[in-house]
Amino acid sequence: MLLEVKNLTKMYRNDMSLSLFRPSARREKAVDGVTFHIRKGELVGLVGESGCGKSTLSRLLVKLEPPTGGDILFEGQRIHPLRGAALKDFRKSCQLIFQDTASSLNPSLKIRTLLSEPLDNYYSLTRAEKNRKISVLMDKVGLRTELLNRYPRSLSGGEKQRISICRSLLLEPKLLICDEIVSSLDVTSQASLLRLLKQLNRESGLALLFISHDLEAVRKLCDRILVMDKGKIVEEVKNAEEPVYRHPCTARLFSSLLVNHPKERMTPSPASDIIGMEPD
Repeated sequence: MLLEVKNLTKMYRNDMSLSLFRPSARREKAVDGVTFHIRKGELVGLVGESGCGKSTLSRLLVKLEPPTGGDILFEGQRIHPLRGAALKDFRKSCQLIFQDTASSLNPSLKIRTLLSEPLDNYYSLTRAEKNRKISVLMDKVGLRTELLNRYPRSLSGGEKQRISICRSLLLEPKLLICDEIVSSLDVTSQASLLRLLKQLNRESGLALLFISHDLEAVRKLCDRILVMDKGKIVEEVKNAEEPVYRHPCTARLFSSLLVNHPKERMTPSPASDIIGMEPD
């Protein structure tokens, strides 16, 4: 097993609840007893309404925040006690791509410098070796090498997301966590990015946790889908042609999907069913 999450919990203190009559802050659970796993080379989706705890969970998985309770194991090793070189090795194997490229890419650095940083942190390569490795990966993710001498502000949203993916892939991770990386892209850029992720999975066996509000994108990309509601994983959906939704949150989310083919449309109920009357 690549990643195992066991009864993971994260609580925050809500200082907004402080008042003269309530002197102690209330503690609220952002992640509540979450348990799931990801196998090597598996594509797993995570969906849920805004504020349900998806982004908090992603930060916990890469040890950007400490959990309140529970355990996370990566290749059988608990990540919470990791420090120093062991933590550095873990983060090389488990990479997180953030939703906001404007804040995750330093606007004062050229793309070449942004891509060289992870290589400088983890490898001892000559300049020629770094440039060769970067150029090969730029070509793989569909970017022109001339972008290396430009700043992030001159790139489109799709190009910036590909740069973020390229920066993570330079370290050859085993698991890539994508937090809403297609939310700000147009339809064409989204489709191109999904094809890229699928291709990387086929070619290198890269495992993926794909967090998104775009349910159609998740269905196209992932083998199975985890549904999160109020900090909990309430259901796991196998990405079959006719999935059965057992939890009301899952049914509510997937009922919002657009129907692309007339045969997939639900047969409308008779007017008598709608108004509660017997037909004539």
